[in-house]
Formats: sequence, structure tokens, C-alpha cells
Amino acid sequence: MTPPHKLPPRPKAATLFMAAPIVFIGAMGVAVAVLWGVTRFGSSTATGAEVEISFSSPCMDAAAPLLLARAEQVGMPAQMEGSVMTVTLPDMQDAERLIPDLLVQPGHFSLTDKDGSLSLDNGAIDEVAIDLDDAGMPVTIMKLNAGARAVIKDADAELTLIPEFDGNSFAEVRVSLLQESPEVSLYSGEGRTSVRMKRAADRAIVLAHGPLPCTVRVTGVAAVQGAG
Repeated sequence: MTPPHKLPPRPKAATLFMAAPIVFIGAMGVAVAVLWGVTRFGSSTATGAEVEISFSSPCMDAAAPLLLARAEQVGMPAQMEGSVMTVTLPDMQDAERLIPDLLVQPGHFSLTDKDGSLSLDNGAIDEVAIDLDDAGMPVTIMKLNAGARAVIKDADAELTLIPEFDGNSFAEVRVSLLQESPEVSLYSGEGRTSVRMKRAADRAIVLAHGPLPCTVRVTGVAAVQGAG
């Protein structure tokens, strides 16, 4: 499956606009916003601890490039040897737990109607971004590619589709709206704004590179000997 293209970097003015309401939501929200926004300009941002993350998976060879791509999206220098990733974590609270959990998210997306007659998956995604909705809350946005847009164009405009991501369902979207603007938004749910920002950024990072080919588990995180 060809991974979706990344959206071009936002203009600096738009990036600053996104950052403005975030500065009041706590260190975690700021850290995640910076990680997503700055890495889209191709800069490395990770300055925390250097660790080795050990994984276990029946498809390790196929999963490794995706794990590295996700690490790169977060702005972490990383290298993979077998089932062990050596990586510099971002300097953010609880990174040794949060980052490995992010890397092994399955990443499965679907957009289907209730009877399954129309069904799209990760292969329908062209570009991914995070943005703020009308209430100033973070959302993860996926732009549908040409193939998916063709399917949507031929579908009944009154049909409603249900977006799902890793087993979580989101608000239904009417086909007529997708025919006008081929973008699907995953709202960040409940909780503090910092939690919602992290959730939106995590989903964007995972969706930007496609789903893992099978289950990957983290079996250990250990500091690199002599690091620091």
C-alpha cells in the first residue's frame, strides 16, 4: 500500500495561529504541537533521553520501516537493528511510555456505510494534517485521494458514512458533504485541551504512514548504556 503524501508545510502565520491557543494548555499540549508542527518543516526536535525500544512481532521486517517513519515524523533520530530501535526521545513528560505506545498503534482507518456497500480504508488517504475546528479544538483531517473521490462522486449523495480509527467510531458524515469537500475530520474527543491535542497529533502521525501490517508489541524500553 502506498503511504499517503504529507501535506505541504503550513505558512508560518498559520502555524503561529495554531500555536496561539495552545500555549495555555500545559506542557504536554505544547510539546505535542511543537513536535507535529516543527517536524513538518523537516527539522529534528528530539532532545531527550537516548533509549533502546525492543519490539515483538511476527512481521517485524515489514513493520520496521513504518516504525522508523513514525519516529521520523515525531522528529526523533532513530535506527533499527532487528527488533530493537535506538532512538532519542523528545524532551517531554513520560516520553518513555507515550512514544513507544504511539509507535505501535495499529493505525487502521475505515470509512463505510451501515450495510458495507461502500467501504474505504487507509488506501483512500492522500494527505493528513491537524487543525482547529470552529470551537478552537484540535481535529485530525484526512484528504481523500483521487480514487476515493471517484467512488464518493458516484455514490448516493444522501448516504451517510461512518469513520473508524483503530476500533473507535466517529460522527457520521454525509456523502454530499464529501462530494463538496473530500476531507474527513476525526474529532479529538473529551478531556483537557492538552490531551485532545496529543490525541489529534498521534492520529495524524500514525495515519500519515499507513497501518502496521500486523500486531507489534513493545517488550522493553531501556536507557542506552553510556548515553547522557
